[in-house]
Amino acid sequence: MDTITHGIAGTLLAKSLLPERTGRLAARAVTLGAVLPDTDFFADFFSSHPLIHAEFHRSITHSFVMLPLWALLLGALTSRWDERRRWLLFSGLYALGIALHIALDLITSYGTQILSPWSRDRYALDIAFFADLTLTAVVLLPQLLAWIYSSREQAAHRGLTAWVSVALAGGGVAWLASALQLPLPPNAVLAGLALVAVLFLAFALQGAGFQVSRAAYCRVGFAGLLLYLGLCSLAHQRALERVEAFARSLGATVERQAALPAPPSLRWWSGMVETPTGIYRIAIHLLDPSPPSYRFFPNAASNAYIEKAGEFPDTQTFLWFARFPWVTYREENGLHIVDYTDLQFMSVRRDRSLPWTFEVSLDADGQVVDSALRRR
Repeated sequence: MDTITHGIAGTLLAKSLLPERTGRLAARAVTLGAVLPDTDFFADFFSSHPLIHAEFHRSITHSFVMLPLWALLLGALTSRWDERRRWLLFSGLYALGIALHIALDLITSYGTQILSPWSRDRYALDIAFFADLTLTAVVLLPQLLAWIYSSREQAAHRGLTAWVSVALAGGGVAWLASALQLPLPPNAVLAGLALVAVLFLAFALQGAGFQVSRAAYCRVGFAGLLLYLGLCSLAHQRALERVEAFARSLGATVERQAALPAPPSLRWWSGMVETPTGIYRIAIHLLDPSPPSYRFFPNAASNAYIEKAGEFPDTQTFLWFARFPWVTYREENGLHIVDYTDLQFMSVRRDRSLPWTFEVSLDADGQVVDSALRRR
């Protein structure tokens, strides 16, 4: 999940559980705990290795094994600014935030090393996209409502400010979706903005919004988050059933299969079926009962150069990270080039991958002369 959504979700959890009299420092501890695991991206600044992000991100800072240590350290540091020195309380609050962060990353398909450093295995539930706008809205809107209706004098101004901010964000999302050729029609964005306006105004009727406490708004929001994740799980199960049916129709040996979430809604999924000869990528629309379209990505026939590239330590690191690696081979300018592309990151609407192709170049003797992540 993106870091901004992690922070918003952490704030929602803090407001749901902590009374306002507990203090801002305590509430901020939950929010900071929900954001801090992503500080592992700083590793990119200390290493020029092309695979440092793939290897280090979502490892020890995203581990349930390491969670108590991080929580206790952060709690001890924060208690220095607390007059009552409640280090155990702050440790618990940080633990809540960190646990929420790990859980929201675990539901995506990226893979999280929740047992690091004891185990490097990556776990993924595959029920939500790593930048899920619906999930972000679910955790944000209750907090906006609580802010709007916390003051009778400023409610109208705050409501307009909140709606304009949401509208600008919606416009940005629509532009990005168009640039990436994602199935997000402008009418859907306009309908969403209209629903937000209705939601904001509905609570103004007879002053109903002013009678609801901040904690109540946020608890409803957290319940909405759990409900949405439940719907994600059901949609994932339906998508996985279609993937399994497609795999059975192949009549081939299936080595691995998955249903991966694809933006922008629960209707769209990417099915992945790996066979000994290559990988099938399936475009699934849950509301369309017709057989799904698919594309087959054949792996290159094994040769001495592919075998040598596979022995390269960086290649093994990439293959450890990649869930569905597609292997291709070509000769170019006297070099033998082997590409490994993780197909789970390919755009759902066009044959364009994100920069997760690891390219290994070898000379005629099979020695690696260059390697790098490339955009294909």
